[in-house]
Amino acid sequence: MLRLVGRGLTNAEIGVELFIGEATVKTYLLRSFKKLGVSDRTAAVMAALERGLLS
Repeated sequence: MLRLVGRGLTNAEIGVELFIGEATVKTYLLRSFKKLGVSDRTAAVMAALERGLLS
């Protein structure tokens, strides 16, 4: 999901790509933010890149 965020997709577009609802995308992203210790989409992608979670 963070890979799609990194490509600039909106929550709605990510939902379409993954066949899930926009609200589910939002929930998953918020949980990812908490696990990564960040508060927004940009910081989440940067943290994931720094940790080698995205290739």
